[in-house]
Amino acid sequence: MQHSLLFFFGLGLLVFLSSTNLLVNLLILTFFFTISIIFNLPILSVIRKIKYFIIALLLIYTLSTPGEIIFYYSIVSATKEGLFLGINNSLRIINTFLTIMLLMKFIPKKFFINFIIKIFYPLKFAGLNMDNFTSRIYLTFDYLEFYKNFSFKFSDFTKVINSQINNESPIIKVKVLPRVTPSFKDYCWVISFFSIFILIQVF
Repeated sequence: MQHSLLFFFGLGLLVFLSSTNLLVNLLILTFFFTISIIFNLPILSVIRKIKYFIIALLLIYTLSTPGEIIFYYSIVSATKEGLFLGINNSLRIINTFLTIMLLMKFIPKKFFINFIIKIFYPLKFAGLNMDNFTSRIYLTFDYLEFYKNFSFKFSDFTKVINSQINNESPIIKVKVLPRVTPSFKDYCWVISFFSIFILIQVF
């Protein structure tokens, strides 16, 4: 039950982040920093991993958004409105990544797997083979777990994948997969989430 509530809260926060202003994003980021201190979470390492994306986002918004010019040189001009938009969207992206990190930290992998399978379960009546789909979901999460602490460069990415295909390193195999079917309570959770999502978008 607590995992469902936490997951529900996390999804709601992700939806809410799509329409937050600069002040709210700062407050949410402060909240995340507080949580990271209490639970000793590597929040700064997550931000460092996306630093180039954040820098690019700041530059794009600052240099391409029309408004009050705060810097001008040759064909390059930066605007006040662009700077604020860049900071706000950068904070929004950071908060999104941190929300996902916290969900994956406090919610077990099995919960995510069951959630994905239950969400797509109605497609069974449209011809989706649920056994094959379940196998792919489990294998995907097993590979994510296997590569989570695996250090490699993008230049070596093809080599690493080929080594897995050629069985040069161990591959995690799933032998017995449980059958997952959604219950009435699961459908209530889904309906509640989409109802809140629609209300946030409308109001």
